[in-house]
Amino acid sequence: MVAAANEQRVERILDAAADLMLRWGYKRVTIEEVAKHAGIGKGTVYLHFTTRGSLFMSVLVRESVSLVHELIEAIRADPVAMLPAEQAQANYLAVMRRPLLRAMFSRDFEVLGDLANEAAGSPLRSMKLVLAEELFQLWREHGLLRTDLDIDTQNYILNATQTGFYLSGSIGGREPLPHAASALAHTVRQALHHPGTPDPEVLATLAPKVISMYEQFAATLAEAARGDGPRARGAGDGGAG
Repeated sequence: MVAAANEQRVERILDAAADLMLRWGYKRVTIEEVAKHAGIGKGTVYLHFTTRGSLFMSVLVRESVSLVHELIEAIRADPVAMLPAEQAQANYLAVMRRPLLRAMFSRDFEVLGDLANEAAGSPLRSMKLVLAEELFQLWREHGLLRTDLDIDTQNYILNATQTGFYLSGSIGGREPLPHAASALAHTVRQALHHPGTPDPEVLATLAPKVISMYEQFAATLAEAARGDGPRARGAGDGGAG
C-alpha cells in the first residue's frame, strides 16, 4: 500500500513538472510551483527528488521509458522492427508525438534550458551507448549490418543522421512526419544495412534477445525516473502531502 502510494505520488509530481515545463519552460518552473500544481507540499517533492535538476531529468527519463516500451511492442509485432532503419523511423514518429522528447532530441533550450546540455551528458546516455554497441555487434554477427565500417563509425552515422532529421524541417513543403520518417529510414538503411532482404528466421531468432536487452534498459530507466530522494531510496515516510 505504501509503495503504491509512493508510486502514485511520484507520477503526480512528474506529471505536474512535465506540464509546467511545457507551458513555461524549465528556467521558470520552481519546486514550489510543481508542488502546488501536484496538490502536495514542497517537502514531499524533496522526499523523492533531492534537486530541481534531478526532478526534471526524471521527467525526461520517464518519457524515454515510454519510447523504449513502444519499440519493444513493435519488435514483438514484427521482428524487422529491431533493425536500425526501422528503429530510426519508428523513433522519429514517436518522438514527434511527444513534445518533451522532441525538445530533448532537438536541443530546444527554450523548453529545456540548461537541462538540454545535462541530458546530453547524462550517465544514462552512457548506458545507451553501451546498449547500442551490443546491438550493433549482434546485428553484424548475424549478417544484418555491413561490416566494412567499425561499430563506432556506424553508431556515429546513425546518431548524426537522426540528429540532422530532428533539427530539420519538412521536405519540400510535403507533409513532414511520415515523409521525413521514411526518408530517415531510407538513409540509415543505405548506410548501414547489409544489402538484400534480411532473413526472417534470423530476425525471429534474435527478436527475444533484443527485446530482453531493451527490457533491461527500460527497467533501469524506470528506476532512475523514480527519483533520488530518501523516499526513492526506501527511507521512512515523512514530510507534508
